[in-house]
Amino acid sequence: MNFFKSSIFLLAFLSLFSFSNLCFGESVSILQNSSIPKPSLKHLQELTDDTGIFEFAAYDIPDKKHAYCTEDNARALVAVLMFNRKYPSDKTAEKLAKIYMSYLLYAQQEDGNFSHRLDFQRRSHDIATEDSYGRSIWGIGYASAHPINESMRSLAKKMFKKALWRAKKLQAPRAETYTILGLHHYLKAYPNSPDVRKILIKLADSLVNCYKKNSTKDWQWFEKTATYDNAKLPLALFLAYEHTKNKEYFDIAEKTLGFLIKANFRGEKMMQVIGNNGWYSKGKKPAVYDQQPIDAAAMVEACAKAYLITDLKEYKDKMILAFEWFLGNNAAGKPIYDFTNGGSKDGIAKTGINENEGAESSIEVLISLLTLKETLQQGN
Repeated sequence: MNFFKSSIFLLAFLSLFSFSNLCFGESVSILQNSSIPKPSLKHLQELTDDTGIFEFAAYDIPDKKHAYCTEDNARALVAVLMFNRKYPSDKTAEKLAKIYMSYLLYAQQEDGNFSHRLDFQRRSHDIATEDSYGRSIWGIGYASAHPINESMRSLAKKMFKKALWRAKKLQAPRAETYTILGLHHYLKAYPNSPDVRKILIKLADSLVNCYKKNSTKDWQWFEKTATYDNAKLPLALFLAYEHTKNKEYFDIAEKTLGFLIKANFRGEKMMQVIGNNGWYSKGKKPAVYDQQPIDAAAMVEACAKAYLITDLKEYKDKMILAFEWFLGNNAAGKPIYDFTNGGSKDGIAKTGINENEGAESSIEVLISLLTLKETLQQGN
């Protein structure tokens, strides 16, 4: 074998070795920024028309039959405004932010509530669910703190105050959680808002009550079953702690995040997201499938916040492993992240990767990627 052929063989072997390490959960460092994918808005652009972002996709093609969902447009607004903070010279984010903000303005009703979705003819359907409302508050709360211009800040503030009444009536823990995210960002922009602070405390106390009602020594969780977007709940209490310095919020956030870390990582150098085909009920084992990007992204966000508050390396390491789930360090051994367009596959099923790249998955991977980059930069 001549030198040229030997070199090609060696390169191929090293590539295969590196991929095998990625697939089988060995430690794959992405600590260096050069190794982290550069965030891209390409797929969000492809999913978005002049009304908003389409909820579903067939592979990477927008599926217009189901049209638009309000909560997707709200979290898409968060994602592109995060992108705009990191890459202010890229005007794509500014254009998309205006579309998503315009969608939310159109979806907000006279009483401040939101429509749950719009069809392809832009007709409103149903009132937003509690979760959808919470994500809408998250979106306009974030726009209050990090708008593309002062006009957007003023509009977001007006919409936020108009919608705030419903926050006092929420009952679902995740709706309370998403709303806390929005209240947190609003208070960053307008810290002298006692009414908003009061609601944040009310919702955080409600999460604490859920924890006290359902947790036991070996079940440190808010409910009898851990379902979807789980890590957002401890994240919300970490944020509430930042505003109040209430030690109880911090302690419960740490306990519940620790519980999730144990359930999702199970001692491995790889994250196994709790699957939605069975979830994780007290006394049972976590479901393996179907694993959803929303949960991997939430773990990135929660561990990032925990790391920035505590400076504990364990949280930083778990944040990185959670993001590596998107890169192929997962049960399927294949990338969920689409390196060609910045989108994300819709999850891991027992039969393999769900190749569709819908709005939720692609928005969540962008939020987690931007969170990862910002946290590593702040933590250095």
